[in-house]
Amino acid sequence: MIKYLQLIIIAAAMLLSTGAFAHQQKAAETTVLFNKNSGQLEIMHRFYLHDTEHAVQSLFDKKADILNAKKTQQQFADYVAKHFQLKTLDDKDISLTNVGFEVEGKFFWVYQETKIPSAITGIKMYNGSLRDLWPAQVNMVNVEGKGKVRTLYFSHDDEWLVARF
Repeated sequence: MIKYLQLIIIAAAMLLSTGAFAHQQKAAETTVLFNKNSGQLEIMHRFYLHDTEHAVQSLFDKKADILNAKKTQQQFADYVAKHFQLKTLDDKDISLTNVGFEVEGKFFWVYQETKIPSAITGIKMYNGSLRDLWPAQVNMVNVEGKGKVRTLYFSHDDEWLVARF
């Protein structure tokens, strides 16, 4: 009877602990859009707000508040910008301008842009946001506006991945 009771307690504890982590997605999505109308390469990073709440407390300060503190929002946007890089296929850096950030519903967005490089036939990118914090983090990048959509997945030890057009 005691063993049966212990098993019930262990099972209940496991269910409760799993529920506590169920909201953390450990995934983010980035769109790299070649906007022919504006001539800009537009980058839109989308993170689950719940993940960013945990991340900023680990990355910056236990009291960091991404929902209400512009300072924390700016810190996280700067962190994302530092962990996302683009290069041409011949390894020339593509410098990005930070455009802004916002909280929208259950997401935190970070925006960057640059002029579309001339005669580009592909792009190299690095997306390390939150992967230094959580090894299970997966960052998906959709490259749009240059023919069919190309999707890259950054996980584990992925460094630079390539999309060719």
